[in-house]
Amino acid sequence: MSWEKVGKVLVGMLVVVTLLAASYLAFRHDSGLEARLTYAHLTYPGQFSERISTANDLLRYERLHAQVRAIGQGALDDPQVDRLVDLAQAPYLQLFAKPFEAGLVDHRTGLLIELRNKGQAPLRNVHIRLPAKGLVQIRDDAGNDTLVQAPTSMIDIDAIAREGACKVWVYFDADYSLIRQGGISIRHAGDAADVQVYRELAGYSAWVGQYSAALTVLLAGAAAALLGLGWVCLGQRRVLARLRTTA
Repeated sequence: MSWEKVGKVLVGMLVVVTLLAASYLAFRHDSGLEARLTYAHLTYPGQFSERISTANDLLRYERLHAQVRAIGQGALDDPQVDRLVDLAQAPYLQLFAKPFEAGLVDHRTGLLIELRNKGQAPLRNVHIRLPAKGLVQIRDDAGNDTLVQAPTSMIDIDAIAREGACKVWVYFDADYSLIRQGGISIRHAGDAADVQVYRELAGYSAWVGQYSAALTVLLAGAAAALLGLGWVCLGQRRVLARLRTTA
């Protein structure tokens, strides 16, 4: 096969790929449920952790019992002291009840699920299976929030309106890598969702992600320039070959 034929084949392949990409963008199925997943590391100030530890220490039963007895100076019997200790601890016990024994510091992995109904009909019975149990907050298209009190790995949304959206925040007390490696399933009554996954990056990976569109255009331009250069070189070789045959 001559170099001229190779150049024609390469140009033909480029034209075919371009036509296929344009056809896909023009006729792709743009309806149903779209889900965007964004994973993130959550960090909290060290001072917050220290304050939580100090508060837990100050609320210990033995410490409060001794302080109340000292304040009463013997005027209170043990049942009365116990009752006062219970009253002092009650608001904080509610605050530090499971799963917040250590405050927020254990929930270092976050997941934002953005659901969007691209169709013209409401989607019913949206079901999400998470890779682990987490604390869940759901916000519907009207901005109403629903808080799930206990950690769960299953989320059910009754319906998402036509061209509507819904956001789900999940906070895990598991390691980031374990959550990323775990599987997640998003389905509705009709079919599975079109899932797009995003995650936080740093350094070179973050730079590449930020300028991915420009880099894609640059690479496409470089590929086109390379093909053009090859075509020019083949043309020159053909001219030289003709000159040699006529000489």
